[in-house]
Amino acid sequence: MNRFNKIKFLLLLILLLSPVLNLAADNEVTITKINTDITGKTRRGALLRELQIEEGRTYQSIEYLTTVVDLRIEQLLRRRLFKDFSLAIDAVESGNIEITIVLVDSFTILPRPMFKYSSSQGFTLGLKVDYFNAFGTLSDHMAQGYWSPTKILFEYRVESIPVGPIHLGADFQQFMGLTRYGNPEGDLIAEYSTSSSTLSVTMETPLGLASPWNLKLVPLVSWIYNPELNFNDSGYPDSIFKKYGFTPGLDTVIETDQTTWVGNFRRGFYYDFTNTNRWYTDTGAADIFLDSNLVGFLPVNSWFALSGRIAGFYALNGIRDNAGDRLRGVLDYMTYGRYGSYLNLQLDFKLFTTRRGISMHLGPFTDIGYVYSQEWEQGAESWEYCAGLTTTFFLKAMPSLTFAIDWGYDFKRGMAEIIFDTVQFF
Repeated sequence: MNRFNKIKFLLLLILLLSPVLNLAADNEVTITKINTDITGKTRRGALLRELQIEEGRTYQSIEYLTTVVDLRIEQLLRRRLFKDFSLAIDAVESGNIEITIVLVDSFTILPRPMFKYSSSQGFTLGLKVDYFNAFGTLSDHMAQGYWSPTKILFEYRVESIPVGPIHLGADFQQFMGLTRYGNPEGDLIAEYSTSSSTLSVTMETPLGLASPWNLKLVPLVSWIYNPELNFNDSGYPDSIFKKYGFTPGLDTVIETDQTTWVGNFRRGFYYDFTNTNRWYTDTGAADIFLDSNLVGFLPVNSWFALSGRIAGFYALNGIRDNAGDRLRGVLDYMTYGRYGSYLNLQLDFKLFTTRRGISMHLGPFTDIGYVYSQEWEQGAESWEYCAGLTTTFFLKAMPSLTFAIDWGYDFKRGMAEIIFDTVQFF
């Protein structure tokens, strides 16, 4: 094709595409006005920053604007910060958009005594204060201090601070506690105690303006001290427990949370892939893990729902402690190792809802896991089988708070695990 023909071809292509190009230009929309009706403390500016909208801003199409806004709304609603929320997008004239937002805040300051029980840690006593949507900024603050026979902890955490499309957070922990190791027979074979001070920063950003996928980076520094190996009948050399000294770390997480609430049932799925790195500079030891979670929720009707989880981990270096944490029925410290996989299935039934909005759900479940440890090699000893029941209470006046009781039975060891807490396992 000579130069003259190339020019003719280019002109013809532009002519043929001109209707499409004009259509794309005509599809652009501009937000000319945003109306807000807020009952409560939520600040208008914080809300608009979270939704990534502002007056005078132009989007490539109304469909694209709707996609961006709907994604941000889902992220807010799954945190259950509002009793009511609605957003309407109206085309007032060609290319101009008016948005109306109406919301009613939830009661989100939740100081409460901490009275928790689990078979792994015994009774936990303390005080926890959650301040969701702190000062109307849509960020969350949490302070807690507690004691149990195995742990003493003080923690202050700030999350979801919006800076453009990025969410920032920070966490400080002062900790003293035990790390335990069990075996397939249900015996406690090793116990290791340490103290630590840890400061971490969280940076979370979406992988694109309209993307439901997020990248989270968590750099941290920790000082681990007062190590003491109380006893070790595990067969591992004592050097494997030498995790102390100045400890920098970095966690990298890719995740998507595409769940919504249908009444008190969730719908959709959640997935994360995590790389955890710790370097213990005083001892030369390191822990490097890969971890993944896929959790799905399927409400069948207003009274019945299904949920399930597929998960796994792989330790490139070190061993993963408390690998029974995803098995309701197995004491967390009874399972640890180099790699593992899990399958959790649960049915949820709504038993009742009172006039004051208190709901109760009952959820039979079965959890199956395979965790490989050098202690007992591969084979039948690496399999875990559990079944049990979860009872969950929801409060309409405080939708961000739930109370749950998990009871599970470990068929391999003939032991039961029970957990009372205000956080659901699933």
